Amino acid sequence: MDVNSSPFPRKKHQVFVSFRGEELRCGFVSHLVEALQRHGINVFIDKLESIGQDLANLFTRIEESTIALVIFSRRYTESKWCLDELVKIKERADQGLLKVIPIFFKVKPITVKQLRGAFGDQFRDREWEYRCDTHRTESWKAEALASVSCKFGLTFDKKSKESTFVRIIVKEEEDSVRTLAVGQDQMDLSRDSVLVQENSYIADQIVVLSNAYVNIEYQNSVLRAQLAVLREWLHSLNYIIEMSEGVIGEVHKIPQLPINP
Repeated sequence: MDVNSSPFPRKKHQVFVSFRGEELRCGFVSHLVEALQRHGINVFIDKLESIGQDLANLFTRIEESTIALVIFSRRYTESKWCLDELVKIKERADQGLLKVIPIFFKVKPITVKQLRGAFGDQFRDREWEYRCDTHRTESWKAEALASVSCKFGLTFDKKSKESTFVRIIVKEEEDSVRTLAVGQDQMDLSRDSVLVQENSYIADQIVVLSNAYVNIEYQNSVLRAQLAVLREWLHSLNYIIEMSEGVIGEVHKIPQLPINP
């Protein structure tokens, strides 16, 4: 698996391309990737599609991307890798984390939507091959193929010129990247504004707490002074009581004179 990329300030893998490698890798896709890179757009394509390859790696690349190009060709449904990628792409798109642009390369949109012709026959072959995993096959058919093929896309037919079609795709990608970048900038500005407001609030709270602490310390000093005065009063009162008790004791010691009738 190789990663084709050019410097981009926001994401290492900006565009993920899902396609049937054996059919398109050395022709249309190679021309498209080269054109995208010339325009400074990061691209990831799986160059190997090797047997036993960890599918989680492809999913990670999809998660790192913000745009997915899904190139539906006649042999697209021949590959379980393509179908699994499509399910992941659809999942990320539903979460609002990925923009999907379907490209119908020498197949009609209706062929993909309704699984017609060789496109549909090959899908049914995969469906039969994985008949014991109905959840997987239903995800391919009911969720991924139906959902993604219904999105606005670009169609290359027999009358199209490949070089012109590549330029159209590049223009669409540039517009998408620019829109996403502006949206990201607005999110960053909004986030910075929130942080500034939060920092200002925290600073205000620190001032309030500092003033409260000063007031508490002042009140404590007043209370300490009052407590000192009360201690002095208590000490004086205790002294008076002790003196009074001494005088009373001395009075009780005086002998009592008899009273004559």
